Amino acid sequence: MTENVVYGKTLIKPQSIYVRSDVKPFPTGPRRGLMEEKSKGCFVFGWKVIAYLFLAGVGGGASSVGAAFHLIHPEAETVILFGVILGAPLVLLGSLLLLIDLGRPQVAFRAFSRPNKAWISRGSFVLTTFVILGAIQIGTWIWPFQGLKDYASFHLILNIVNGIFGIFTIIYTAFLFDTTRSIPFWSTPILPLLFLVSGVSTGIFVLILSLLLSGTSNDQWIGILSQFDAFLLVFEVLIIIFYLHGMHEVTAARASVRRLVKGDLSISFWVGVILIGLVIPFLFEIMWGGEPFAMGLASLCGLVGGLYVRYVVVSGAVKEPLHAEGVFIPLSPRPE
Repeated sequence: MTENVVYGKTLIKPQSIYVRSDVKPFPTGPRRGLMEEKSKGCFVFGWKVIAYLFLAGVGGGASSVGAAFHLIHPEAETVILFGVILGAPLVLLGSLLLLIDLGRPQVAFRAFSRPNKAWISRGSFVLTTFVILGAIQIGTWIWPFQGLKDYASFHLILNIVNGIFGIFTIIYTAFLFDTTRSIPFWSTPILPLLFLVSGVSTGIFVLILSLLLSGTSNDQWIGILSQFDAFLLVFEVLIIIFYLHGMHEVTAARASVRRLVKGDLSISFWVGVILIGLVIPFLFEIMWGGEPFAMGLASLCGLVGGLYVRYVVVSGAVKEPLHAEGVFIPLSPRPE
């Protein structure tokens, strides 16, 4: 396309935007919903980013729950140690996937350059601080340097600070998504709350699995964790309801909601998120909270559900189409 294209009074320059050749007037009435359905989004981010969101949620959740136990139940040493052991390594693994997805890891340092303006810069500092604090905890408390093992106050303060950064690690990506104004499905303050509750819940699930696999007697702590997690699952259901209802009220985000509820992502949503991730773990926790097999199965299902939460949120993204003088213009990727 070598010439400028004019629609009404709107001048669209080909250097800044590319318009498909099959442009038609945007319909009103019943056909409008059909056109919205046909304008489904593709993957804005790939599986590596989805895996990062999951690992960061699990790692940050495990660390924050471990820190809470350190403050409230300091005698629950096994829970606290697993929170330390699992937190930083899981987040580090997720961060490495982000670097690989970047395509040019050698320029990753630029992510730190605008902390006062960009959420990606703030998130880079949060992730780096979290991993460094976790490494200090592991090194001075567990392995290989245990010289500060007996300094309980030092580890308590360090664990609480790292738990706070664990919460920031869980929610910062939701704030980053919120800045993507071309995707209305992400532009909501409910998304950080959804990521937070889901992240803490998956952190509890991985802690329960670790306690079960450790072979030690941890029935008391598993019971406390499962009871708290049952409350979180109910809260997560309410958040999802409000999230989808609120987004359905936004015309530009309605196509995303339809994809989750009755479109191409409906199986992932209803089976992966709702049934496997929420209903099954909740029933197992309230009915067989003290049974190791039931808790192990509930934890596995909860982790799968946490992964599906990230998958449907990312994959459900539909870019808002451009409207110019009553003309519907679906944007195509910039040619290479």
